[in-house]
Amino acid sequence: MNQTNNIDLTDLIENQKISWYRLSIIAWSCVVMAIEGYDMQLAGFAAPAIIKAWHINKAFFGPVFGFGLFGYMLGATLLGSLGDRFGRKKIIIGGTLWFGVFTLAATHASSITELLALRFIAGLGLGASIPTTLALSVEYAPSRSRATTVGILFIGYNIGAAAAGFIAARLIPQFGWPSVFYIGGIAPLVLSLILIFVLPESIGFLALKKNGVAGVSSIVGKLRPDLSFERDARFILREEKRSGVPAKNLFTEGRAAITLLLWFAYISSLTGQFFLTSWLPTVLVGSGLSLGHAVVTGSAVQIGGAFGGLILCWLIDKRGILAVVTSFAIVAPLIAVVPRVTGSYVLLMPLAFLIGFCLMGGLTGLNGISGTFYPTYIRSTGVGWALGVGRIGSILGPVLGGILISFNPPNSVLFACAAAPVLCCAGALYLFAKLPMTSHARQASAVP
Repeated sequence: MNQTNNIDLTDLIENQKISWYRLSIIAWSCVVMAIEGYDMQLAGFAAPAIIKAWHINKAFFGPVFGFGLFGYMLGATLLGSLGDRFGRKKIIIGGTLWFGVFTLAATHASSITELLALRFIAGLGLGASIPTTLALSVEYAPSRSRATTVGILFIGYNIGAAAAGFIAARLIPQFGWPSVFYIGGIAPLVLSLILIFVLPESIGFLALKKNGVAGVSSIVGKLRPDLSFERDARFILREEKRSGVPAKNLFTEGRAAITLLLWFAYISSLTGQFFLTSWLPTVLVGSGLSLGHAVVTGSAVQIGGAFGGLILCWLIDKRGILAVVTSFAIVAPLIAVVPRVTGSYVLLMPLAFLIGFCLMGGLTGLNGISGTFYPTYIRSTGVGWALGVGRIGSILGPVLGGILISFNPPNSVLFACAAAPVLCCAGALYLFAKLPMTSHARQASAVP
């Protein structure tokens, strides 16, 4: 057993072996992401039943999707940074509690306006907790497996999103649409209480606090039980810093093209994804598919995304980003094919799985990329801004879908419109991969 009085936390994280403690951090983060995934897709699966119950035009439901995602965008950009000030754990728990309360409140909504407002407020909590959960997990991962860690977390997200479809298919016909919102509200309330006792704070955050030594010592003992150290041990955190506004550094030293292409890739991919996932159950029901089959098809997309995300993030760590480029390029024609197979549930299900594998798996890979191509001193800023700016696409997708649906176009036109931004994302990432600065930035980011 090694004994030391000076502990470099960066080396400790980089040289750690997998342990039950680190696995527990990943596991609880996955649970958080699963419940958040459930809540993010909840409105889409409940939409056909709400539209029928309230006797409204389905195009009027677009703002409900859009405002919920707008709340998420504001939460990610304005509240996510609070984790740097108050700690990751507090923001994760607070955000989870917040969206649980307002998701539960949505069970009493009686109009589009009320539901829209409640989804917007709940989105603020989701926007604060999702990026912070990702940040906490990545901070405990060595650089060689950070993208894979993101992929594992999004398995939880996709499982939760898929569960929303299966639960909606089972409960809504018997108990009505509020039943799925009850589950979406109660589960995060219970989880927030559990997280108080099982989730650690970021070791880096504690190391930077004057009174955080005791917390660091406790975590180091669990993370690296092979080490022993004196009670007065010094914990060193090597961290590169630059003066000025952090966001400004995303555009300095040749990073402007990288940042802009990454943002465009996020916006375009999320436009296509949320266009598809928000409206898919409603469009399929309108095409004659039963509600149960429609929401299960939507769940198949999420399940495919879970597998695709893990595999593509693993490939990013091993081979680079061209696998993600290929994934987005493949999925565009697959989306356009959907209207041709809606009459065959046997063909629709595997197609939905493949679309999820490539589209949502590709987006998970994009999340992994955003944490890889910036140096340490602006990594959190780079990821946070990419996620926040990208949510413009998640707002545009369902709103544009609602506008198009109001004109009653053929389904072939709708799905072609959903595929177009995904193809644009593939092009942006291809250019991203070819930039001379990209390979340099990746090599620099490998050394924390």
